[in-house]
Amino acid sequence: MIFHSKLFGEIEIKESDIFEFPSGVIGFNDLKKFFFLKVVNDNIPFPLEVMHSFEKDNIAFFVVDPYYIAPNFSILAKPEEIQELGQGDIVDIVLRVILRFEGGKVFANFLAPFVINTRTKKGKHLILEGSDDLLDAEIEIKEEQKQEKKESNLSSYLTEK
Repeated sequence: MIFHSKLFGEIEIKESDIFEFPSGVIGFNDLKKFFFLKVVNDNIPFPLEVMHSFEKDNIAFFVVDPYYIAPNFSILAKPEEIQELGQGDIVDIVLRVILRFEGGKVFANFLAPFVINTRTKKGKHLILEGSDDLLDAEIEIKEEQKQEKKESNLSSYLTEK
C-alpha cells in the first residue's frame, strides 16, 4: 500500500510492517500504529530509523537500537508493564530510543525507550526511573565509527526511504 507522509512523501509499506502500540506513545496516546523506515546517512555510524505514525501523516521520531550507542544499556521492566506485548521469546524483543538532532549534535532519551515484540508486532513506550542525564544524553560520534555501520535487528520490517 502507498502511505502519504507529509514528512517523507509517498512510501510503500506492507500491512505486515505496521506495529501496534495499544497504549499509544507518550504525548500521543491516541496514536497506536507505527511503521519503521530505514534512514541512509553516511555521517551516522549506526542504523538510524524513523518510527512513523500510520494514523497521522506528520508524526515521526528518529530512533535507534540503544545497543549501538550505549552497548551496556538495559532495562528492568515489571511483567505488568510489558504484558500487552504478548507472548514471545527474549530474541523477539527489541528496544528503541528516540534521538534528537540539534546544532550538529545528537541526543538520546534513554529514560523513555520503546519495547517492541517483533513476533506479535506490539510495542510499549516505557518511562523508566533514572538520572535526568539519561533523558537528554549527548551521543559522541567519532570519525572512525562512521565507517562501521551495522545492520538493525528490525531490518526485515524496515522500508527504505
